[in-house]
Amino acid sequence: MSTPATAAHRPWSLAAKLAYLRARLTKEGEKPPTTRDLASRTADEHGKPTLDHTVIHATLSGSKTNPPSRTILGLADAFDCPPAFLLPGSDDLVSLEVYDDYEQAREALRLIAPLGQAGAEGLLQAAHALRAARGLNLPDAGTPPAVADPKPRPGRRLSRAASAEASRREINGPFR
Repeated sequence: MSTPATAAHRPWSLAAKLAYLRARLTKEGEKPPTTRDLASRTADEHGKPTLDHTVIHATLSGSKTNPPSRTILGLADAFDCPPAFLLPGSDDLVSLEVYDDYEQAREALRLIAPLGQAGAEGLLQAAHALRAARGLNLPDAGTPPAVADPKPRPGRRLSRAASAEASRREINGPFR
């Protein structure tokens, strides 16, 4: 499965990133984790979730688009991803996971930082040579999976009286 955005695609919304991550957590032949399942993945040392399932639902559905940093950290725990991936402009999940998971990768980047473009090119050549020596093909950047942004739901439900009035108008038409 490829990551949500590549250079040729527009950045994904937070809801689309979460939909992608939820699909990634879904085991083949099983249902996707519920929002309650995801909330339980944020449990603290006392077993209490640090993020409520309603917050996860609101973010997944696209009705909550700019959560605070505490929520971003909880979502990262729930969806098993680096928190930076959930921020705008951070669409390369594979690179962020390597950066998060491997201290050596962070050290390599610190070492080449003062070397600029030449250092980056040298690191890239070394990585290509290492992959070739191990007989590994270059990973395919691929295309993003077909997960669309969730559509927001209407803002509020009608009261009983307003719902009855709307039904009456629909049945009787505009001229009765």
